[in-house]
Amino acid sequence: MALTSIQLMHLADSALPVGGFAFSSGLEAAVKSGMVRTRPELVGYLNGALKQWGAFELPFISGFYNDGSSATLSRYDRMMLAGTMRKASIAQARGWFRVLAAFFPALENHDFKSRFKAAGSPVHYLPLLTFCLKEAGATEAQVKELCLFTLSRDQISAAVRLGLIGPSSAQSIQSEVEREIAATLLAEPAEPRRGAPMIELAQMLHPSLYTRLFQN
Repeated sequence: MALTSIQLMHLADSALPVGGFAFSSGLEAAVKSGMVRTRPELVGYLNGALKQWGAFELPFISGFYNDGSSATLSRYDRMMLAGTMRKASIAQARGWFRVLAAFFPALENHDFKSRFKAAGSPVHYLPLLTFCLKEAGATEAQVKELCLFTLSRDQISAAVRLGLIGPSSAQSIQSEVEREIAATLLAEPAEPRRGAPMIELAQMLHPSLYTRLFQN
């Protein structure tokens, strides 16, 4: 059975308790270090993050959806170089599976963990989400769109909680970012790569912040 648009909107709902809002994916460190101070700088940061996600996450989603081999899972785990992002990925995998299993009870019959164990990898958010949504009837395009939307939405929500922008500005920025998602999907490379070192530096700097609102 195919995943309906109603189900997809439900999964994209910000009220869904998957734990994503506990993490800033490096934005908190970027704001506190002065890398991101204004609305234009935030938009530029988000556009850079989208390019980073498009270059790294999208090719891996293709691999997980069409292959899902131990080699692909192991490669993804090895490329999770930032310890903070690695911890967040594992934590969000648990949250998403609880929610998806409640949505689609048949997922409880699938032993997804054995696939990660065979690859010598912990259970990560992105591959687990892809496996679960595929079993639930989602197309590859739906998985990619949902991932890019939720990643950008969570970053914008983090900017509001950090006091960088207000709710109204957040909605207009979300609209701008959504237009960029289509371009990001079209620009997917054949092989995953990382091309935004400043964002990764912000992610790695987060544990050294004196005070923190977010977990990573």
